[in-house]
Amino acid sequence: MKRPVILFLALGFLSLLRATTIDLGQGLGYLRVHSLNADEQAVTEALGSGQALVLDLRGAIADKLNAKELRDTLALRGGKEPLFVLVGPLTPPDLTETLATAPGKPVTLGVRAAVPAPQVVVQQAPETDLRAFEALESGLPLADLISGKIEKERYDEAALMNDFRNGNTEAEPPAPADPTATAPATKPKGAEKAEKAPVLIDRVLQRAVHLHRALLALRPRG
Repeated sequence: MKRPVILFLALGFLSLLRATTIDLGQGLGYLRVHSLNADEQAVTEALGSGQALVLDLRGAIADKLNAKELRDTLALRGGKEPLFVLVGPLTPPDLTETLATAPGKPVTLGVRAAVPAPQVVVQQAPETDLRAFEALESGLPLADLISGKIEKERYDEAALMNDFRNGNTEAEPPAPADPTATAPATKPKGAEKAEKAPVLIDRVLQRAVHLHRALLALRPRG
């Protein structure tokens, strides 16, 4: 089956690297999928490990056969560790039903324009989400992409998880400045210091990490 050339043009790059699971700390892994066909072994191994996992499908390529195989693999996932699936406007439509009916109840996260509609909606412009997704491929460290702080007093991981468990999946701190916003045409007269460029943060991935940390904090100790 032909690969969707339009998707490659929209992403602006073609990764030739084999997908590998990245350690996000505290037992959480991160796997970015470019093609369910090419990355099949990596996906199977990551899901089969039973560890807490962020599966990033925002730039994945899929066909109906591989979407079915993904669902079958999800059905075999063992353990009780959470699975967070990141989706976006470019996520293949063939994965919509797969994620909606997948066993194990994976938590889907994405911007409002994401497909399928995510359970947890992150307030970030789709174009900024795409830029953040592409930034890792261009060499920006993953730690830098998720290190931005939540700018709301006392809105920590526990508060976020409490909102999520109460059904408020769109709970959000004040939206951060959008790096894609157009800068003012003129600057105040006499300004001598250059303005700092907004920090690019992958808010969708960051939210998944925060949810994982919140779940860890809520676990009984002993």
